[in-house]
Order: sequence, then structure tokens, then C-alpha cells
Amino acid sequence: MAPSPSVIPPGHLPSPYDAPHGEFRDWSGRRYRVGASARDLTGRGRGHQLRRAVLAVAAAGTLQFAYGAAVPALGAAHGWTPAGALLPLLVWTVVQGASAVPLARLHSRGALAPARAVLAGAPLCAIGLASIGLTDSLLLAALGYGVLGGLGAGLVYHPCVHVVAAWYPERPVARAGVAGGAFALGAVPAVLGALLLPGPAALGPACAGLAVAAGVLIAAGGARLHAPPAHWWPPGTDPRAWALRGRADPLAGAEHSPAQAWRSGALPALHAILALGGAVALFDLAVLPAFLLAQGHSPAAAAAVAAVLVAASGAGRVAAAARAEHSGRRRVLAGALLAGGLAQFGLLAAATGEGGGLPVLLVLAVPAGLGGGACYPLTRALAMDCFGARHSTDIQGLVYSAKGLGGLLGVGGAALLLLLAPDSGAAAGFAVAGVCALVAAGIAGRLRRPLPVRTIPL
Repeated sequence: MAPSPSVIPPGHLPSPYDAPHGEFRDWSGRRYRVGASARDLTGRGRGHQLRRAVLAVAAAGTLQFAYGAAVPALGAAHGWTPAGALLPLLVWTVVQGASAVPLARLHSRGALAPARAVLAGAPLCAIGLASIGLTDSLLLAALGYGVLGGLGAGLVYHPCVHVVAAWYPERPVARAGVAGGAFALGAVPAVLGALLLPGPAALGPACAGLAVAAGVLIAAGGARLHAPPAHWWPPGTDPRAWALRGRADPLAGAEHSPAQAWRSGALPALHAILALGGAVALFDLAVLPAFLLAQGHSPAAAAAVAAVLVAASGAGRVAAAARAEHSGRRRVLAGALLAGGLAQFGLLAAATGEGGGLPVLLVLAVPAGLGGGACYPLTRALAMDCFGARHSTDIQGLVYSAKGLGGLLGVGGAALLLLLAPDSGAAAGFAVAGVCALVAAGIAGRLRRPLPVRTIPL
């Protein structure tokens, strides 16, 4: 008879006929702690933690995904130029992306509890949303929305995604993709409202109301958000069977530190993919609504296209994460970026009246949103596939920080083009965005995970 799991020495796998209990390591060195369930630890099932995280990120996502739709109203209400109106969003993307690294370090070391981080981010997000509606000063808007709102969104988004992935270690990509998808999908009503405002005078009350709603929802979602213990594994799933099952993307061959990951060449490649793919997504969000209005499309048409773009970005994160488990993350990522890149040229032609009207724009908004949205969960998953789980939080934070560079390229580049060429800058930007997405697809297609090299001493 096999020994009881309670008397098996730590680090040794018990008989496969016994229920796993204790702490184990697999062939790659990954650790698993099997024992208490989520209900034992928190009093609720782990689905409760997922729902709380989804609620918080859905409310915080309005800061990123609804801003571009509000650019025409911001210009009319405050007298900002199209290029100047993008400054708060530019600062927001840089701050929110750059916050990923320090927040990941604090999370991995247990120095910042998820609930505390989200509750701190709730008032900052509210201040950011209120600031763009209540001040005519571009500098104050950049400080309130860009710096405070960007930091607040980082305090909400990053801990929520990490917590969801930690509660679902057997399916971290699919479940984290749900949280990431909510980040975009929660902003769809705000996108429609921003482009359908009755007039510039309605901007201030609308921003104030949205700020209150976002702050309350974020705080409600984060109030009892808890992370599981390190290396936690759900007792209903056997990690031995999970580690050995066939999969489209094999587990990492070894555990890499952040420095080793960077020297391997795969981490810089993931940086480039996210920076280029994120730049394209941010450019579309920032420029497409105002560009459609400038080309003579009605506010209702612009609102419909922008809403489809944002919804496709959110749904694309969920669908791409789920599909990649069967077809391979690298292949799905390259395909999504390729489709998104080609869609940029189609959007340019359709918006200017050379390639169809509103139906074509609605159709093209789907791959454009999918390409930009898919790069976030899939680069996160590829980081774990390439470098292992031990330092995954730190490395995934490093990968996500490339969004700051994407903001400089996408939003900053758009502002520069609009400043230098107000009439033709946006059109040129779509062409450049298409090229960037195609380059990112090429890098994704050539991405290879590092393999450990072990030698026998002579």
C-alpha cells in the first residue's frame, strides 16, 4: 500500500493513486502547494474573487478606452487642439504602463495586498475622470488624468490580473484574459455616451457622474480581494497530471530570472511585440473617433464604430486567450496582429469614402480591436511559457511595461502628426500603424522560447 500523503517527505511525489496533498516540484522545478481550497482560505469559492476583480477592472477601463471618444467633446468644451487633447492620454499610458514593474515587485514580495492597492486606486481613478471635465487647463488635466488617473488604473489593473491568474493556476491565461477583457468591455457605455453628448456643456456633469460611479464600483470590487498563498494549487486538480498533459505550448524548460530572461533574447522580443501592438491599439482608440467625424461621418456612426472597436478589443482578449490553449499562443498572436495590421489600411480607405461606408467600417473594427487586444494576454502567457512560473510576476510586469513605449509611439506619434499636419496627419498615422502591426506579427511568428543548456563537467 502506498504511504499516506501526510507522511511523505516534502518535495517527493506520492503515489498517483492518492489524492495530492502537500508541496511538490515537477520536472522543471516549479513548486505546487496543494491543500486548502479557496473556500477554506476566504470563505468563498475562487469564482467570487474573479467576479470582484472583473468588476474593478471594468470600471477602471473607462480611463483608457473612452478617452479617444471624448476628444471631440474635450476640444469643444475646453478649446484644446486635437493634438493637445491627446496629452492627458499620453501621460496616462506612460504612467499606467510604467507602474507595472514596481507593482509586480511589491505583489511578488507580499508588500502590497491586492485589496489595499485597489482601494488606493479607486479615488485616484475618480480624480482622473473628474479632472478632464472640470478644468480647462491642459496641464492640470495631464496631472490629474495622466499622472493620478494613470497610477490609479495601474493600482487597479495589475493586482486584479495577478490575483485572478494566481487563483486559477491551471488555466491562468484564460481566466486572466477574462479580467483583461472586462477592462475594455466595461468602457463600451462610456464610449457611446462620449460621442453622443448633447453639447459641450454636458461634459462636466458627465465626467463627474462617471467619476463617482467608477470610484464606487472599483472600491466595491477591491474591498475583499485576496491573493492565495504562494504556489497555491486547487485541491480538486492534480498538478502531476496537469504538468504532464499534452498542450500546444509546452511548459518552460527551466525557471529564468528576469536577467536571464532578458539575456535570452525572448524577453526583448516580447517587449517589441507589446510596444508595437500596443501602439497600434492606442492609436486607434485615440484617433479613430475624431477622424471619422472629420471625414463627415455622423456622431452616431462614429459612436457605433468606436464601440465595436472597444468591444472587439475586450472580447478579443477573452477569445484569443481561450483559443491559444488549443492552437498555440505564438500562432494565435501572430495571426491576430496580422489581421489587425491589414485592418488599419481598410479603416483608412473606408473612413475616407474609398472603400465602403458604415457597414465596412463596423466589420473592419473587429479585427482592428482583436489585434490590439490579443497582444496583452498572449504576451503575458508567452512570458510564462518561455521563462517559467517562479519569477512570472516580475517578468510579466517587465513585459507589460512596454505599454508605456507603445503609448509614446501610438498616442505621442498621433499628437505629433496632428500637430505637424492637421489635415493629413491622421491618415498617415493609419498607414504607419498598419506597418507597425505587421512588423509585430513578424516578430511574434519568429519568437522561440529559450532552452536550458546543461553540460556534464569533465
